[in-house]
Amino acid sequence: MVKKFGSNRPSGSSEGRIPRSSCIRCGTCCLKGGPVLHYEDVKILLDGYAGHQHLMTLRKGELAMNPVTGGIESLKKEIVKVIGRGEGWSCFFYDEMKASCAIYENRFMECRLLKCWDPSDLMAIMGRNTIVRTDIINRGDPVLQLIEAHEDECSFEKIERLLARLSLKGANAGISRKLSDIVKRDLEIRRYATSGLGMKKEFELFIFGRSVHDILKRRGFSVHVGGANF
Repeated sequence: MVKKFGSNRPSGSSEGRIPRSSCIRCGTCCLKGGPVLHYEDVKILLDGYAGHQHLMTLRKGELAMNPVTGGIESLKKEIVKVIGRGEGWSCFFYDEMKASCAIYENRFMECRLLKCWDPSDLMAIMGRNTIVRTDIINRGDPVLQLIEAHEDECSFEKIERLLARLSLKGANAGISRKLSDIVKRDLEIRRYATSGLGMKKEFELFIFGRSVHDILKRRGFSVHVGGANF
């Protein structure tokens, strides 16, 4: 279904402490999340050191932390990054027990450039030459049509517009229904991808990103769809 594909260098959290110029394997950077992928990283996927099951997509318009400013901002374009472990942000490839990266010798570019004592190299490539989903999916794959439909019907532009209206005084039930419809459509597309196209469930975060109902729940909204509350 998808192209056949098959860390992080720890850094310190010792701001204001003893100056240094080398990694002490504290793992702080790896615990903060996985790297965003750039074109230079595609070979790592092709060589099988990581696969689609290890990736997730943050879609255009989704709220995410800007690593430069530290603020939460709406993404101007989609990005693909390494997933975290469990409910936390720890990079999937980071082994906390061993304080090491499972693919260290073949780690991604942001990991190779990251030096907590001197972030200039990393900052220089932030947001540049980053990949999107279509860069690592075969042409003609039917899942591409589903991604296009999903972006059209469940876009963050629509979601944010409805949330803004919902927060206004006197917002009517019609707005809530429209949000519920988007949540329902999001789930329908995901289910069809697995049941109709045979997409592996482990690829879902890469193909569609986080579900709309999960994102709304994290932002404090309760959504009712077909007799179920999300």
